[in-house]
Amino acid sequence: MPGSSGSGREGGLLAGPPGWRLAPEGAAVFESERVAVVADVHLGYEWARGSGGDMVPEHSLRETLARLDRLLSRVSVDRLVVAGDLVESPSPCPRTFRDVALLASWLAGRGVSLVRLAGNHDGRRQPPLAESLEVGGWTVAHGHRPIPGPRVVFGHHHPSLRAGGISAPCFLFDDRTLALPAFSPNAAGLDVGTAPLPPAFLGKPLRCVAGAGGEELLDFGPLDLLRGAIAARLR
Repeated sequence: MPGSSGSGREGGLLAGPPGWRLAPEGAAVFESERVAVVADVHLGYEWARGSGGDMVPEHSLRETLARLDRLLSRVSVDRLVVAGDLVESPSPCPRTFRDVALLASWLAGRGVSLVRLAGNHDGRRQPPLAESLEVGGWTVAHGHRPIPGPRVVFGHHHPSLRAGGISAPCFLFDDRTLALPAFSPNAAGLDVGTAPLPPAFLGKPLRCVAGAGGEELLDFGPLDLLRGAIAARLR
């Protein structure tokens, strides 16, 4: 399944839907509004696992900051929008609260404000998190519920492309839809090559752009053709 580097590459970013550029770190950047959007960060993954008796080393904040540091070396933005699931568990957790505060402080030190949208893992808050945000005529939301609007950006499904024992987080997009990969490496992905697709992906001429080791994106072309090629190989 050969991929290509695609067109419109600049500064390590790849052209996506109108107005958007895609970064290997898993962010979509709307440069004219100086906004980067990510989804499914899942801070506190280790603390949530620990509450169930698993022993998982502390790592999610460190990995998140390292990935954001690479992203901010490529782009200059004023806002980082997390399109839902900034945290792993809706249960109150002082260590997760601390990690969220440290993330916000780290971003503020770089002149970037953190904007949170509601996801299915974020739980109830007072005041509640906003469900959506408009960026350049696109509605950004988590995607666990239907999103009203003609052009939408969402996460939730954790799309990834699996081949040869490797799972690569991927973007799926057309001119009206942009599905984001999970920003967390802990989030198990939906295999877009072989798994049944959710309604948000059906009937759309989506392209698949997958990460390649964190430094590059590869354009695998139309998703329907990619799924057909994979199915033919598996027969």
